[in-house]
Amino acid sequence: LRVSAALALLLCSLAAGQVSQCAPADSPRLRFVAQLSVNGCALFVHDTGASDGPHLAVEPLMCVTDSLRGIVPRFDFITQQLYFSVPVLMRDAGMLAEAQRQLRHLSPRSVSFATVTNISVSADTRSSVRVLSSLWTPDEPVATLRLGFKMIISKNNPSGVSVSELSRVLLQNDSIFDLDLHRQRFSPLPTCRQLKFIRTVNLENCSARVHQRLDIKGHFLIEPLLCHNISSLSSESVRYDYSRDMHYLKLDLVLQDEATRDAVRTQLADLSPRSVDFMRLWTAERSVSSSLSARFEVGPLMASADWRSAQLRLLCGNLRSCRKLRTALLAEPADLWRHVQWRVTSLVAEQCLSNSSRITSSWRMKASEDAASCSSLKSCARLQCASAQRTAGSSSAVQLQPDGRCFLKIQQRLTGIVSFQRSWTEYETGFGDGTDFWIGLSAIHSLSQGGVTLRVEMKLWNGSELHAEYAGFQVGDASTGYRMTYREMLRDRSSVSFDALERHKGMRFSTMDRDNDKASYSCSKKQGKGGWWFNYCHNFNPNGVFSCRWKITDHSYMCWYSRPVWLSLCEVRLMLQI
Repeated sequence: LRVSAALALLLCSLAAGQVSQCAPADSPRLRFVAQLSVNGCALFVHDTGASDGPHLAVEPLMCVTDSLRGIVPRFDFITQQLYFSVPVLMRDAGMLAEAQRQLRHLSPRSVSFATVTNISVSADTRSSVRVLSSLWTPDEPVATLRLGFKMIISKNNPSGVSVSELSRVLLQNDSIFDLDLHRQRFSPLPTCRQLKFIRTVNLENCSARVHQRLDIKGHFLIEPLLCHNISSLSSESVRYDYSRDMHYLKLDLVLQDEATRDAVRTQLADLSPRSVDFMRLWTAERSVSSSLSARFEVGPLMASADWRSAQLRLLCGNLRSCRKLRTALLAEPADLWRHVQWRVTSLVAEQCLSNSSRITSSWRMKASEDAASCSSLKSCARLQCASAQRTAGSSSAVQLQPDGRCFLKIQQRLTGIVSFQRSWTEYETGFGDGTDFWIGLSAIHSLSQGGVTLRVEMKLWNGSELHAEYAGFQVGDASTGYRMTYREMLRDRSSVSFDALERHKGMRFSTMDRDNDKASYSCSKKQGKGGWWFNYCHNFNPNGVFSCRWKITDHSYMCWYSRPVWLSLCEVRLMLQI
């Protein structure tokens, strides 16, 4: 289930107390019990305070459903207005059953949805979103919001907002809510007394503060991480806020993840932990430096319904400023995050709060090597090459040739463990492990500006190793669809005679969810579901299906055309000379 970016704040304000229930949320008898996440919807649960309880009441879901993906604009001939009818799920038997399962540790006598008697919806007067009406019958599980949009015409959007753009806005974000509004929903909760801070665990990409519960032996809790996931930054992170008439950069923060939990458990081995869990973020009071606030407006912190991630928006004013900010942030995240500090309050299992004594800054989730010594991706790669040359060896990222030239690997497939059937965003930002990986189109663009030498290395099933080199290889930026070109094939440096890459020269990149090839169908979907500079369709498919047996002739698999035969590959790598 999804909640749109345009509707997120609207629905949060609706959920913050503008719904009249049989037992109002601020009733003295009600006690907040838990917030659950079921199928992407947030479920707020209260104890009604009944003497024969516990009897638990679940607030109405107010969650936008998947049917939003089929939404189309309509026209009201009476009011002469364009509008969208947005279905809002109020209750669902399946979700209630899942809530009962998640709440069984409380041994409730009953779990039911609170009765809704009235819905009142409003939107910020500055917003381009206007609530025209709400249609709902108390017996129905789904309500309908009828929303209108002001057609914004400004220096940023001289032609105004199109209906198709508004449709895309409704689909662009996961279910998120404003933490400040969340805090206002509930009366103050007690402070947790049975906690003792133990240590800070410094991980490769983040740091975690760990507490020990004094009332349960061997139980440890981790504060919410609030770490910036730098790998999530892509061209799609720059978006437009129609309600503010401004572009913004979307920053993804990680609150909890399984890898961190496992790493913390390992580093607590000396304390014999029985269990290690995350606290849940309750509030995060933000402090922004005057230097940052003078240039950008920092929006509210928005948490996901499952509490695993959060989002922060930096309103830039115009598209160019946002793109510059994204480039700077990719080069050095600390330049931004040292200007934003948080004081965190966390929710613990018994519905009590833990106030952190520290002030923290968000940090990167993927630290670049030698970050203090290099100013760009290309300079970092050169440092790695220099290090490899000094040690007369090579790392997993670079490879030295016998003639002393150093190449940075941008793609490699040796085991087939990592799937290359990925989305456009994943091919743009990169994916994989130290053995099988794709470095990312954004990185390849940065590394190839001005033209570099590309080296393709392949291994056949009979053990033969082939290679081809190309001069002047370069990949454009996101606005070109990451168009690939090169000057010429270096035949004197190649062991193959036929240029299989020629067919792909000048093409934009394609994936199974973004078709930029010349065929009437999707080459990506038909030829292995990998991403590549498909034409109609390929003579080289390094990101196709990984073959596990000898002599695969299907062109969906990794292959190279060496006229007049197709060569099935068991290994392949692409490298750029640095």
